[in-house]
Amino acid sequence: MKQLGFTATDARTYIALMRGHPATGYELAARSSVPRSAIYGVLRRLQNLGLINAIEDKPARYVPLAPERLVELLESRFTRNLESFREVLTQVVGPTAEVATWTVVGYQALLEQAERLIANATRQVCLSVWRREGERLSRALDAASARGVEVVLFSFNPLPGLPGTIFSYGIEAQRLEAWWDHKLILMADDGVVLVGDARETEENRAVVSEEPALVEMAVANLVLDLTLFAQRTGVDTAAAIAHITRHLAPVDDLIAEAVAARAQA
Repeated sequence: MKQLGFTATDARTYIALMRGHPATGYELAARSSVPRSAIYGVLRRLQNLGLINAIEDKPARYVPLAPERLVELLESRFTRNLESFREVLTQVVGPTAEVATWTVVGYQALLEQAERLIANATRQVCLSVWRREGERLSRALDAASARGVEVVLFSFNPLPGLPGTIFSYGIEAQRLEAWWDHKLILMADDGVVLVGDARETEENRAVVSEEPALVEMAVANLVLDLTLFAQRTGVDTAAAIAHITRHLAPVDDLIAEAVAARAQA
């Protein structure tokens, strides 16, 4: 609730009311550890926000908005506010040029950017990921797979329960963490990549980029992982590699043409 803009006292009061209602301000102060001097101000604020309602006057007793209705209310309010914000920004700033490469700071921001890219993908998502980050992106990956997006996952860790085509060595994360930090490479629709560390810190850094050179470097890293996986395990990764590299130059075909041309010369 704090992440949605409510105070800690708002959250404690609403939760206390959810656990037992109707209730008076005196009862809620005792249950929530909100001081009696502050509880009625909190209750007025929650009433004004539509989270609770008073059903009696002497003394006032309160009931909460049901959780499912609260979620609907917040979704509607957030969507409306976001649309207003977008209109105001357009009027104030006008059109702006897109930045091809963007630095992402913080672990949570990394996950949010990954979820955004997966949600916006229309054809393919290819991801080199540790199990921890894979699990935290599982809902976004499930949704992408459900709408027909091709999902290809590579990991040194096992990835149980995740959708798509999975190439995994099955090594538990703690066995690798002594040598490697968590990393993440994500390519969406052949045109945008997210690359960087995946450490659970506010200083974690990664980049989102549409720069062709960075996209090709990320693709090369994914292809190398899949090629080595095929060599080590005997699993055929050719189809996945072909899909990942379909937007790049057909180097093998061009080499064959050059060899044939030299042979005829």
